[in-house]
Amino acid sequence: MSTPVRSIVTAALLAATVIPASRVAHGQITPQKDKPVHTAAFPIPESLRREHEEIHHRLEDATRAPGAVGEAARALAEVLHPHFVREEQIALPPLALLAPLARGETSAEMREVLPMTDSLRAELPRMLEEHKAIRAATLRMGETARTAGNAEVAALADALALHAQSEEELFYPAAIVVGDLVRARMAAAASR
Repeated sequence: MSTPVRSIVTAALLAATVIPASRVAHGQITPQKDKPVHTAAFPIPESLRREHEEIHHRLEDATRAPGAVGEAARALAEVLHPHFVREEQIALPPLALLAPLARGETSAEMREVLPMTDSLRAELPRMLEEHKAIRAATLRMGETARTAGNAEVAALADALALHAQSEEELFYPAAIVVGDLVRARMAAAASR
């Protein structure tokens, strides 16, 4: 795998970092130089964190495929990386509050999620537009993999398509609702 592509995929594995895309494209990202920004207060739910990690690993493997399959995977990695980075900054951490909020818990610290959910609400149209480009790259990779008889990469394309659909139908709306609920509970507590 070429150095710029390795950097893109490596950076995707460090998806919670705030990194200019130009640094990724020019091979300047390494695990030693750019460490993840950890959101200790709102860790991404383990199931989602592991799903993203698995997608990253599988896509990294796909970028090593020879010929057109590897090219399609590298093109997808380039489109997907900045999107995953932003998701893991603003869309997935708020989901850590779903269970506590469902249990009726409220704390002043929950207010810290509001900049994330406000950013998600503002950026949602752009993120959904990015999904169109990701979906197109995913379809190209899947078709290319099926033509080449690469069932593993074709299955990855199917998993990515389903993951994007879950984000659009469940995760993004739930994260926004988390912010709305936290804001409403904070307002109710302040008015007492």
